[in-house]
Amino acid sequence: MSIIDNNAKPLSDPVEGRSARRFVTKEDGAANLTVGELVMEDGSALRLHTHPTDEAIILLDGRIEMVVGDEHREVSAGHTLLAPPGVPHRLINNTGAPARLYTIFPTDETETEWAD
Repeated sequence: MSIIDNNAKPLSDPVEGRSARRFVTKEDGAANLTVGELVMEDGSALRLHTHPTDEAIILLDGRIEMVVGDEHREVSAGHTLLAPPGVPHRLINNTGAPARLYTIFPTDETETEWAD
């Protein structure tokens, strides 16, 4: 087992208003799990996409517009988006402030297919 210092893994340089880092990966010893952090600045968005596995996205700070399947709502911290395999989803931040989220995949090999 590993105790991982998340602070030792810096956020990436911003790209289109988004920064990210992965805390738990196969390089850390995970057999079937990937956990990361995503910071979205106001005005940023993730394109519509799918994964071949489940994905859970937990909003920790701020507000964000979550889209999953036919559901579309602006939510505050404490909400989780659950995208089952193959279900299109995206995030949009037009709330005037940054948002911080955790992403969780039950795999050590994340794959993304862009839907738009």
